[in-house]
This record gives sequence, structure tokens and C-alpha cells, in this order.
Amino acid sequence: MKVIAACHVTEVELIALETKVSDSINSKKKPRQAEKIKSEKVTLNKRNVAIYTNLRKDVSEAAYWEKGNSVSTNSYTINEVFEPSSLSNVVSLNIYDKNLNTHSFSGTQSFMYGLNFTSENNVNTKRELVGFEYRFKRADTLKFGYSARARLERDNSGQTYYQLGIGAKLKGEKGFNLLRLDYFPVRSGPGHILEIYRTQLANYNEFQLTKFIKQIASVEANYYTDRQADFIFSTRTEYVLAESRMFRVAPILEGAYGLGSTNRRDAYPYWMAAKRVYGGGGLALRIGSETGAFQMIADAAVFGEVNQLGFERYTGNLLYRIKNFSTLNAGFEVYTIDNFYSNVFQFGMVYSFK
Repeated sequence: MKVIAACHVTEVELIALETKVSDSINSKKKPRQAEKIKSEKVTLNKRNVAIYTNLRKDVSEAAYWEKGNSVSTNSYTINEVFEPSSLSNVVSLNIYDKNLNTHSFSGTQSFMYGLNFTSENNVNTKRELVGFEYRFKRADTLKFGYSARARLERDNSGQTYYQLGIGAKLKGEKGFNLLRLDYFPVRSGPGHILEIYRTQLANYNEFQLTKFIKQIASVEANYYTDRQADFIFSTRTEYVLAESRMFRVAPILEGAYGLGSTNRRDAYPYWMAAKRVYGGGGLALRIGSETGAFQMIADAAVFGEVNQLGFERYTGNLLYRIKNFSTLNAGFEVYTIDNFYSNVFQFGMVYSFK
């Protein structure tokens, strides 16, 4: 299963606002220019007052986003077509320390559903869970960042489950690299009842090869406590056909190769393919500005798979800033593969406060 994380609402807007703060700080490091401005006679007219007021507002909002705490909600569901296999709701209090690291304290509620699986096996019922999660994330302004999380949950039958995760991110001038290691129960009713845990190692790499070409490569490996394992390697190339501040369109080419220790395309108690080779292409689209109130990123692609029927995939992320410190975000990832249990729908909200 592949899960969409929350949209890059905070990251996208913080980068823009951090640039404003950086520019204002750098301007203070030019004493000669400051003396020149000071010696000039400035007439306070309506235009100067308006410019000064807007500058103060920009700097104030930047500081607010960098140092202000926030409350956020995030809900996502994993489905086979539109039939859910799991639903998760998270409400978080996010607190920044003096180094701009984030500490998140969350309450969680989850529903793990039975699967559309025809069998005499009766280990296929629903589980309801509530729990608590703590997350730590190093400041986004740094080139090297890392994060960690821990979650403890209890279901309606009295069984206790836990999750652990660590991650690292390295940002460069022409790309970035992500590495994550997570340990969690299989996200379905049978997965929780049978107490099957999944260890997942994921590596994502993005490179801006030229002004128009971006290359993405990722590897994901999984080990399950019922002694099964799989991995998949995928690659994606984007070519920017047209781009402006408010619009971008880019054709994409993708391919993937995967191996698994068994074939569980019926998805019980989780989905796995003994072998996968597929490739295809499509179109990626961005509407809206990264620093504006609205932005949508979406793509659609068609794939052919060896010894299987072809399939389609549709993904998208949407963010909308209602006011200066309130943002809505949503995402989806839909495949037309039967019993794939990787169709994801996500919705979240962030409200920042002092």
C-alpha cells in the first residue's frame, strides 16, 4: 500500500516566507547602504506609508509562520476502489521550540475494516482504535533535516498496537533526497487481528537535471512479520513543456520493477505481487502560484503491465489558504487495479497561532 502524506502546505509556504525574512536580514548587513538611506530626506506621503505598511505586514507574517504554533487535522482513507480498508483521523498540536524544530502531540482515531475477500476464514472483521502520537521534526530551514515519531493505540477488543518511524532529508541546490524507516501494523482489519507488522524502508530521490528535465527515482522494501517480503524500484522523468508563475504542464514517463516472496493479489491480509514490471506515461499539471492562496498539482497516466491488464493512475494535491494563517489541503491517489487497496483520499487543515 502506498499512503499519501499530508500535502506540502507548510513547506511550500514557509519556503516563500523564509525568503522574505532572509532578504530583510541580509539588507541589515550593508552598513554603507544603510548610511546612505539615513542621510536622504524622506517625504512621508501616502505611497511611502503604504509601502512601509506592506513591508511590515510581510515581515510580520513571515515571523508568524516561522515561530507561530499551530493546530492541524489530517484524515486519510485507503480503499479498494471506493470501499475502505482503513480510515485514520489525526488531530495535532504543533509547537515550535527556539531552534524552530517542531514537536507534534496528536490524538488518533482509526478504523480498520474487513476486506472484500471470499473465504471460509473468519479472521476478517473490523477494528476500532484510539491512541496518541508524538512527532519530532528538525527545522525546515536547514539543509539536513530529520524526523521521528512514535504512536501507541488500543482497539475495541483491548489489544494494544504501536508504530515507530524515523526519517532524514537532504536538500541540495538541484534536488533533494528522502530516507524513511517505519514499523507499523498492516493497515486492515485482518492485519490487526492477526497482528502482522510491516517494516518499510523507503528512499526517494529528486534531481533537476536541466531547466526543463526533472528525474525522480525511488526504492521501497517491505518485510512482514509473517515472513514475507517485497521490494519495488520506480523511475520517473518529467519534461517541462510550458511554465509560468501560475501554470506548468509537463509530460511524464514512468517505469517500475518489483519482486515479492509470494503472490497475494487478492489482498488478504495485504496486497503483494510475486513479480511486477510495468511502464507508461501521462501528463503532470500545476495551476496556481507556490506563494499564492491557491495551488493544485495533479497528474494522470496510463500503464501497461507484463502478464496483467493495463491500468490508469490519477494523483493530485490541492491547497487553499482561507486567511493568512488558515490553510486547507487535500490529496488523492487512484489506481484502476482491482483489489489493489492503494486508492487514497486525504483531507487536512492547519491553523497557526501565536
